[in-house]
Amino acid sequence: MSSWVKRGAIGAGVVVALALLVALVPAPVLADSGGSPNIKVGLGAAALIALGYYLSYSPWLGCMFGYFSLYRPLVAGFFVGIILGNPAQGTLIGAAINIAYLGFISAGGSMPGDPGLAGWLGTSLALAGNLSYGQALALAVPIGLLGTIIWNTTMTVDSIFVHWADGYAEKGDTRGVALMNWVPSQIFLFLITFIPCMVAAYSGVDAVVNVLNSMPMWFLNGLAVAGGVFAAIGIAMNMRFIFRGAVIPYFFIGYFVMVATGQSMSLVVLAAIGLALAALHVNFLTVLTGKGATAPASAPAVAAAPAPERTTGPNRVTRRDLLHSWAIWWFLIQANYNYERLQANGFAHTMIPVIKRLYHTPEEITAALKRHLTFFNTEPGWGSVVPGVVIAMEEERANGAPIDDDAINSVKTGLMGPIAGIGDTIDQGTITPILLALGIGIAGVSVTAGQVTSSGGNPMGVILYLALQLVATVAISYILFHQGYYRGRTFVTNIMHTGILDKVVTGAQVLGNIVLGALTAQFVVLFMAPTVTIGGTSLNIQTDIIDKIVPGLLPLVLVLGIFYFVRRRVSPIVLLVVLLLASLVGSFPFFGPAPVTANGDNCGSAVFSPYTPCAKPTIAPEATPSADAGASQAPASTAP
Repeated sequence: MSSWVKRGAIGAGVVVALALLVALVPAPVLADSGGSPNIKVGLGAAALIALGYYLSYSPWLGCMFGYFSLYRPLVAGFFVGIILGNPAQGTLIGAAINIAYLGFISAGGSMPGDPGLAGWLGTSLALAGNLSYGQALALAVPIGLLGTIIWNTTMTVDSIFVHWADGYAEKGDTRGVALMNWVPSQIFLFLITFIPCMVAAYSGVDAVVNVLNSMPMWFLNGLAVAGGVFAAIGIAMNMRFIFRGAVIPYFFIGYFVMVATGQSMSLVVLAAIGLALAALHVNFLTVLTGKGATAPASAPAVAAAPAPERTTGPNRVTRRDLLHSWAIWWFLIQANYNYERLQANGFAHTMIPVIKRLYHTPEEITAALKRHLTFFNTEPGWGSVVPGVVIAMEEERANGAPIDDDAINSVKTGLMGPIAGIGDTIDQGTITPILLALGIGIAGVSVTAGQVTSSGGNPMGVILYLALQLVATVAISYILFHQGYYRGRTFVTNIMHTGILDKVVTGAQVLGNIVLGALTAQFVVLFMAPTVTIGGTSLNIQTDIIDKIVPGLLPLVLVLGIFYFVRRRVSPIVLLVVLLLASLVGSFPFFGPAPVTANGDNCGSAVFSPYTPCAKPTIAPEATPSADAGASQAPASTAP
């Protein structure tokens, strides 16, 4: 077994060890605090929570799977619940927090928030402090904003280590280049994630609860309103990749179908309808345009041949080398992700088994390392086809084919952008929101009339999400990596030539738009509270005017407005701050006294209502449902 496969096994072992440690942690101590039981977070539990947060950032679960698993609040909440002795309630809180990050997407090194910290630390503080879902969300969103400091600092500092790798490349030291990809970067990442998270989880509960209790009700209402609109940012960011051209109407189909059914339609059912519409759209487009109706003459030969003709010679890459390289890509392509060259260090590390097999002189090894330490960035799942293609080119070059550095770098540069667009569209823009919404629903969290409601905290939502996401990410990465190698440089171009890839992307855009439209109707919440007097008749702006025109019009307008600014490169963090300030100002009781309790009817006292139009929440935020009563209680909170 190769050393990197062994290290991958060690990474998996860390997760198993985490589970065993959790099982050995004593049951949390419950202390009476004002008649409401709070969980005491011990030092061991705080350390496990911090370790979970580090693992959510680290590459040890696989680059893409870690990003799609522990980094998501739905999954983090489940594990925090296990650590603190209440997995059902932890799952519910994590799922509620995840609604705010349902459309979360990170592309090109940008990070509009940190779902990992919001999930691990936010759930810990909320569960230990006995907070409601609304208070948990109000707490988690600013925590996620603070997490961007960790991300930006890590991306900046990691730029240093790629220069250290340059020094080893000049010496032809493959081991040094490999070590620079993961050793210093992971040591720094552990320090900057583990220590702050552990300290905050261990000592921050009382301070957070005291701050929340000291806030005026209008301010808490403002945070609840902000929670209802934050999901619009993630949805709008996803729309950058798929809301275009002939597929735009499908967004509105998804939105109005969900509105017309009172948000009761299952997202799985809607996704199935979306798949059918995607097939119809692609087929009709093929007939109308004539594109892809018949494949070029060369296409069947390419599809049938197991490998293209290559230059013969003594230097051949073995299957073991391919597996070794793919394992490095899968686990460590973004271990030293940095602002200067993004995935360059990871790409060079991926190529090391191949370089060692094909080249034998120090000069050849140095040249190979240097050409792969240049700027590179793509979507890691679908982008695995690129190193597969490059390995085939390196093999031909080592056997005398006239392939120079410019040819190899041109292929890398030419493929990385289009492949990233495809991967972001299909993985982050379509598959992940569907699976997350499915997992959140099975976990027991839903949004009904603008309120987050719970029904038990079913861990199967988390387990199903993890299983489906793991199968999708591993299969895509492994298959495309090997197809890129066996079919060589012509693989991607031939697929594009046949039109198959265009059909897949177009179909994904149709499905993605339907899903994002449905998520907008289901999880983005904004209500206008004031009343106006017209001809002696008092009319509520929301129920008597807006809803009579188009029910749910405000969330739709909000998402489209944010999309307008996202398309013009306005920072998502700026948009988030603007929404937060607008929510707080709009919740100030300009038109009447602030409600004494959350059960008070504040309709008309402020611009925005944090719950539903002129409706009182059934339970005050102070009253947190227990895990046993979750099935019958509906905590007062807005949808994140």
